[in-house]
Amino acid sequence: MVRAHNRLAVLDHLRRVGVTTRKAVSEATGLSVSAASAICGTLLRSGLLQEVEEEDDRSTRRGRPGKSLALRGGAARVAALKLAVGEITGRISDYSGAPLAEARREVDISGRSGERLVALLAELAEELIGQSADGRGHPSGGRLDKVVVAVQGKTHSDLSGIVWSPALKHWNIEIAGPLSERLSADVSVLNDCSLMPEAFRWRPDFIGLDFATLFVGFGVGMGLRISGATFQGKHSSAVEFGHINHIPHGALCRCGNRGCVEAYASDYAIWRSATGSDEIPAHRIPDDAMLQLAAAARQGDEPARAAFEAAGNAIGYGLGRVFTMIDPLPIVLTGSGARAIDLLEPAIRKGITESSVDGLGADAPLVIQEDTDALVFDAGTAYALAALDGEFARSAAEATEAA
Repeated sequence: MVRAHNRLAVLDHLRRVGVTTRKAVSEATGLSVSAASAICGTLLRSGLLQEVEEEDDRSTRRGRPGKSLALRGGAARVAALKLAVGEITGRISDYSGAPLAEARREVDISGRSGERLVALLAELAEELIGQSADGRGHPSGGRLDKVVVAVQGKTHSDLSGIVWSPALKHWNIEIAGPLSERLSADVSVLNDCSLMPEAFRWRPDFIGLDFATLFVGFGVGMGLRISGATFQGKHSSAVEFGHINHIPHGALCRCGNRGCVEAYASDYAIWRSATGSDEIPAHRIPDDAMLQLAAAARQGDEPARAAFEAAGNAIGYGLGRVFTMIDPLPIVLTGSGARAIDLLEPAIRKGITESSVDGLGADAPLVIQEDTDALVFDAGTAYALAALDGEFARSAAEATEAA
């Protein structure tokens, strides 16, 4: 157990810095220089690390060039796939985390059976494998080692499949087992919003930080990173922030209830409020349409302005309740709401002030991350790589075989 812990500490250090030396490993992990060197040697022999010569070394050093260490990309491949309203998307990355290929398919998945969804995901993964070259340098001939499927909606806590999704008509769809059999890879299925904090797992400015990710777009969802771990429920994966009740018996939400935060803050809620509609649109509101609506609000269109203000108010009241239960957190905001933060933020902060104890959290930092797909891909990739690191670290023999 101690050896596994120490190997994982070395791998974790490399994830954070990219390229390092044996001495730097010792300083960062607290291991002795000899222990750090021995562990690095084991990981090198296992094929998880490689020695590299940095550019600065060649230009400034005399004599024998120094040898730095880096993760060996060819040791494994992971895929992050995403199921969303109207599309499936994916990215394959190598063991160092470097992206190898990305793909996107527009497809109506709403009425698809579980078998068809698995087939669509497998076909996308196989397309990505083909795009990411011929498998040279990868011992498994180009196959995948881990696959993470991110889904809009609730997923089972055992990571096996989908409980419910607004993108689908069916409930309780098994994904992991059939897809694993099809791809010969370990598969995990997670709620996309709950997964998002994983994207910041190795970012220096987020290390040791408790924070939340908040998606505001076609739906409203949250992920939480608390005490160094991304929150997962005992029965389902999602932090259902969007379905906190904002106004009892209020506007109709896509989940079927009335008065949810999402019923006021999502794209469809803002759109129907600004246009005077009472219905939930059958399809996702296009990004261009939301950008035009935001522009109209900035130019003084009163219904549009009021719709964004109501959305910010709902988000603020929801955050105020969260901050009352747990300490205030920095918020990473993504989705179309990130592109309208100037319209939302004043109402968000006012809502927090009005709904939390003594306005606690009204000054919480807001970090904007506009590219939601990139965030989900980064999160799925980090989740898969962290799982692989744990497996590889548990035994040098297992690591050698896996690599």
